Amino acid sequence: MDLRQVSLSIAGMKNEKAKIVGAAIRLARKGRKLPMRAIAEHLKIDTAAVNNWELGRNMPSTENLLKTADFLGVDASSLGRGEVSYITEGPKPTEAEIVTDAAPPQLGPLDVKLLGGVAAGDDADFSLNGEIAGYVRRPPGIAHLHNVFATHVLTGSMIPRYDIGELLYCGGRAPVPGDHVVIEMYPDDGEPYGKAYVKKLSRRTKGELICEQYNPPAEVKFDAYRVKNIWRIIPLRELYGF
Repeated sequence: MDLRQVSLSIAGMKNEKAKIVGAAIRLARKGRKLPMRAIAEHLKIDTAAVNNWELGRNMPSTENLLKTADFLGVDASSLGRGEVSYITEGPKPTEAEIVTDAAPPQLGPLDVKLLGGVAAGDDADFSLNGEIAGYVRRPPGIAHLHNVFATHVLTGSMIPRYDIGELLYCGGRAPVPGDHVVIEMYPDDGEPYGKAYVKKLSRRTKGELICEQYNPPAEVKFDAYRVKNIWRIIPLRELYGF
């Protein structure tokens, strides 16, 4: 094996470890029912940095790993191995939620369109640019649905329900009050794309959509005549056939 092959092998191992540790951090955080911003605020770093750890894009420094473990009340050595071992009282994962030695997940075909989004300023979550950014796996619960797509959350307006960077699957049926939704507006004059919002649909009138926002808590109203599309966000339990 030449030097280049050794370097690639080491890089691959580092990437794999980052993914395992990131999954453990996410599991521990979810077990404590905390949003990513809670870790970020405790460590005095950007939420995006925590999001990158959980997605396995990079590893936290040793100092940040130790501080994160202490904040979440888990054993730091275990967390560094990609395992979650609680050392203080609080919600704990079930046996089925252990990160390591898990059964292989059910993988569907890589055929769900991933629609690209772009930042849209302070008054919107993002803008759908209409372009296909790639394809993602089809979970077993939506194996027979055709009118679905996926997109990423780009802001924190619905934390703790949806974190920044989280993948959303949308479609399946028409949304009804109580559903979480993606709302796409018609473009403003001179703008190429309409603004899009992730919200919880509370009720509808002839001229308005009344929605709930979590972060900060607020009631948000949309002019129904300016709404281009509204899609239901498919719940996790439905994606996996529960």
